[in-house]
Amino acid sequence: MKKLIKLFSYATLVVAFATHLSAVSATPGNVEEDTIHIWSSPDLFNVATIWVDEYTYMNPGAKIKLERADAAALNQIISDPGHIGFVTNEFVPEFKSKSVWRLAIGRDIVVPIMSADNLFISEISQRGISPEKFAEVLTDTSNQTWGNVLNSDQSTLIKSYYIGESSIRSYLAEFIKTSSQNMNIKEVSGIDKLLNEIQNDNNAIGFCRLVDILDDNGNEIVKGISLIPIDMNGNQKVDFFEDIYHNSADLARGIWIGKYPKAMFHSIYSVAGTQPTGSNELAFLNWILTDGQQYLYTNGYSELVYSERQSKIHGLNAAQTPVVDIQNKPMQAYAILFYVMLSLIVILFMFLIIRFYGAGKQELAPEKKSGEPVFGEHSVKAPGGLFFDKSHTWAFMEKDGHVRIGIDDFLQHVTGIITRVKMKKPGDRIKKGEPFLSVIQQGKQLDIYSPVSGTIFENNTKLQANPSMVNASPYSEGWVYTIASDNWLKEIKGLFIGEVYRVWIQYEFTRLKDFLSFNERSKSIKDLQLVMQDGGELKDHLLEGLGPEVWEEFQNEFINSSNEQGIS
Repeated sequence: MKKLIKLFSYATLVVAFATHLSAVSATPGNVEEDTIHIWSSPDLFNVATIWVDEYTYMNPGAKIKLERADAAALNQIISDPGHIGFVTNEFVPEFKSKSVWRLAIGRDIVVPIMSADNLFISEISQRGISPEKFAEVLTDTSNQTWGNVLNSDQSTLIKSYYIGESSIRSYLAEFIKTSSQNMNIKEVSGIDKLLNEIQNDNNAIGFCRLVDILDDNGNEIVKGISLIPIDMNGNQKVDFFEDIYHNSADLARGIWIGKYPKAMFHSIYSVAGTQPTGSNELAFLNWILTDGQQYLYTNGYSELVYSERQSKIHGLNAAQTPVVDIQNKPMQAYAILFYVMLSLIVILFMFLIIRFYGAGKQELAPEKKSGEPVFGEHSVKAPGGLFFDKSHTWAFMEKDGHVRIGIDDFLQHVTGIITRVKMKKPGDRIKKGEPFLSVIQQGKQLDIYSPVSGTIFENNTKLQANPSMVNASPYSEGWVYTIASDNWLKEIKGLFIGEVYRVWIQYEFTRLKDFLSFNERSKSIKDLQLVMQDGGELKDHLLEGLGPEVWEEFQNEFINSSNEQGIS
């Protein structure tokens, strides 16, 4: 009892102290002016100035203070509350030691171009040029012919040009994985000179920013110039998921969902120590993502696509908290502040009591780690020796001749934690390409197709009690069946193994992003930011928070279509 009285006395002192603090904070002299503090890296200062000027012109009551900041000042500024920054990608590494909120607000995109009258344009458009071939053209003088690029006997030389900016040259060096000193490419001054070189030599290629080759409205590519498709997987053809080069809109959307080499574009960001929640800051950022986008084009940057902007606006506004107008309602603000602090103290008091009397009886639950895991090609495990099917299943022949089968790591990353499975019984027959397992998560279900045919010898009964083993260990503890295969040697000819599976997984990631993007446009997915991050990176367990209608569409459009069509 004495301990409880002591604890209560301590809490009373804390309340009294907090009351004093709230009274002090309520003095008019401590209220900061309602000003948005903006700072910009030097390379974005021009567009930042235009944004501030245009926004304050349209909103005369807005108060914005804009300052220029170099790399040395970034770490200090980001620590100050209430400050918002605009930076290009090269400044982002300055924040690696800090937890920083950032929001992509535009892009700097470099593209390869050619003349629309290029002698080989039809073949180039069908085959594309791989990063490896670009590397040969830009570094090896003995391989600078169209015959080398197109694997033909053509001896026509390829001359290469780029607009003489260090950032473009560094993008290219990163793209072809070499140092800029090793590149054999001619520098020209300005877009007019570059276009003149390409028009005078129809078989030349060039590199410039996307905005440099758009018409006066910033919408279409100027006549006489075509984009060169990049053959991302190096299979000497432009696959449907690489087919984004017909116009600037297709390219911009492809960049957003990850179909374009990351080395060839960088985002520009708004950054802050924590996500802005004030009404003035949010209003300004919302304006930048809408009306403010038009000013990017004239400053050499590309706008975000409409769907991406809407997704970011939704995520930005979802974090907004009620903000009191301190200038007009000071007493209301102080009262709210006092009661918020008092409530927190009461909660603290209750926590101390529970902690005091609960010590030794039970351990506190561990805190969940912060941060959102990213789901990418590097996330997918694929042990050697396993055969994989396009249904996202695997098969492996044991020493006793039985074939062990299960679902692959890719699929469990997509579904999230499995809460129940529906399995067949020993003795049941399964057939390749037909449903052999249903995975369920909180009532939402996917039917999975078998990689091989045969009779079930054993099922993994542990999955009935602990279905999440499929997530934790899909290739060992989370196996599904062992079967007596009907025709193992014949059926494995249609399965993937090793590096072939890795290449196919790249295709599946693109197909998954296409599915998500399409369903966002059709409103099945209301907020693409829930499943996709900046630059097209996916969030882990992306279906977990989505409704049954999306699971049904994923079944029909992703699982079923893969099973029916296959991969060429």
